Amino acid sequence: MKFNKKFKKMGLVIGSVCIIIGVVGARYNIPIISTTVSYVLYPLQKSIVFISNQSSGIVYHFKSIQALTDENNKLKQENEKLVYENSILSEHKRENGNLKNLLEMKQRYQEYAGAGANVIGKEPGNWYKIFSVDKGLQHSVSENSVILANGGLAGRVLSSNAISSKVLSIIDDRSSVSAKIARTGDTGILRGDIELANRGLCKLEINIESEVVKGDQVITSHLSSIYPPGIPIGLVEEIVQGKNGLTQYAYIKPIVDFKHIEQVLVIKNNDN
Repeated sequence: MKFNKKFKKMGLVIGSVCIIIGVVGARYNIPIISTTVSYVLYPLQKSIVFISNQSSGIVYHFKSIQALTDENNKLKQENEKLVYENSILSEHKRENGNLKNLLEMKQRYQEYAGAGANVIGKEPGNWYKIFSVDKGLQHSVSENSVILANGGLAGRVLSSNAISSKVLSIIDDRSSVSAKIARTGDTGILRGDIELANRGLCKLEINIESEVVKGDQVITSHLSSIYPPGIPIGLVEEIVQGKNGLTQYAYIKPIVDFKHIEQVLVIKNNDN
């Protein structure tokens, strides 16, 4: 231990003397002294320069990483803002489309008193078999008022209170509508069906002699006491023969999307 301490002290003394000699040599322009000291101190100087350069590189590296991180965070924020704004624009476009659709329906059935309404609830399940709207008795909406959506027949009002109404859709198995094949004029009863409702379909019972084909348009008939005639219902999706051999069933794909209903048009026929 004592030897190490003496060695360290000697090194400090020698180093200090070399520095002094170097300064004196440089001050008084003594080449031999300054050159000798320069050779002695060269490794130390190189080490100091190397460490200084490496430190500068590390600092620059970390500054670059921080700059990239800041830029990345900024780009993320801008992207989130653009996604949000695009979502808002899409929602406005969809709402404008729905309102335009309601206006067109109201103009089509302008001989009937009508009002737009919002869907505010539905029974559990994926399909809008039974749903509620925000119009009721104080808006002249009552039992059997007709409900339209997406340019087609959605159903009728089951019951109303002062400010809202419950709607029975045409795909519910409690629903029945007098309907007609537009091309052939054949009439029948359109009913909801528990199994078909899970496919968004309903079925029309018609005479076995009817020449109905896939793609035929189905509309409300003049025989209904509730629904005005000529309201589009949907298109024939499939034709199935009845078990008794006297009837056949046309499976109907409604115009209304009963998985997504937000706005409807409520109309009253002249008998209400």
